[in-house]
Amino acid sequence: MSALLFAAGLSPDSKVVIIDTEKGRASLYADNKRVLAALPSGFDVLELDAPYHPDRYREALDTCEAKGYKVCLIDSSSDSWNGPGGCEDITEANKGMWNKAKLANKKLMTRIKLSSMHVICCLKAQAKTKVVEGEFDPHTRKKKKEFIELGVLPICEKNFFYPMLLGFSVDPQTHLSTITKYHEDLYPLFKEPKLITKEDGAKVRQWNDSAGSVDANEQLMKRARSAAEDGTEAYKKFFESLTPTQRKAIPTGDHEKFKAAAYATDKDRVPEEDEPATKMPFGAPVYEDKPFPMDHREGDVIKIKDGGYWKLQNRDWVKLEVA
Repeated sequence: MSALLFAAGLSPDSKVVIIDTEKGRASLYADNKRVLAALPSGFDVLELDAPYHPDRYREALDTCEAKGYKVCLIDSSSDSWNGPGGCEDITEANKGMWNKAKLANKKLMTRIKLSSMHVICCLKAQAKTKVVEGEFDPHTRKKKKEFIELGVLPICEKNFFYPMLLGFSVDPQTHLSTITKYHEDLYPLFKEPKLITKEDGAKVRQWNDSAGSVDANEQLMKRARSAAEDGTEAYKKFFESLTPTQRKAIPTGDHEKFKAAAYATDKDRVPEEDEPATKMPFGAPVYEDKPFPMDHREGDVIKIKDGGYWKLQNRDWVKLEVA
């Protein structure tokens, strides 16, 4: 409910939309008195069912923007990470390789960052424990395992909060929100744990509006940046869709940078299953013996002298059959 009240303050003159992955849970707030007082005209819901691939979240955001919403609340963003069809499932289907999942997640985060809407992401949380090696046990002749409680952490990619203006941790018992990520100008509004209200959203909106509106050229550059994140084909289609005046508005130097960024995105993509991933390992570094895996990145290809080509998968070297 805190997110809905905050959203009401961000959008006083237009409806809020919720991208709901929780099987209609958002609709349960439709008759809530506090929500109705904050949002007299109510809110709209776009239900998003599994699979929760990040690309489907992007499509949902496109739909909401096209309908003219000013504020979009996503509940829950965690499903794009560990829900059915989310990043963890993408990685499992890709034999433990994170390339596809990370690229899809990166494109979603870029889409959120460049949205013309205010986007509020609600996350699930769970208790986390880290296992580390302790002191050597002379009886078992092994190092003891120690368990470090990390507390209750949000379910998301570790850099999720980096592009966010604000981040809060909400106590499930008291519903008090503690600020975890903030712009220094906004910290005084939330320096103490508090119940989030419509007034808080209104204060953030006023602060945001005081910076002035974004001009058309800046919006165009944002769209170009977002298209480049999708690769060469997407950027080409975007650029061809522009009017001659809009094309001239993108400086030649920036246009070249966007093309380079799109090309880099294409190179980051993992080959599809029917494409041999080992087609071009030539030029890989040569070693006398297999090096320590922690010194390399997942997916790196090396050559062992008189021992063929090897690829790092799941933190171990796997021999490749090169055609």
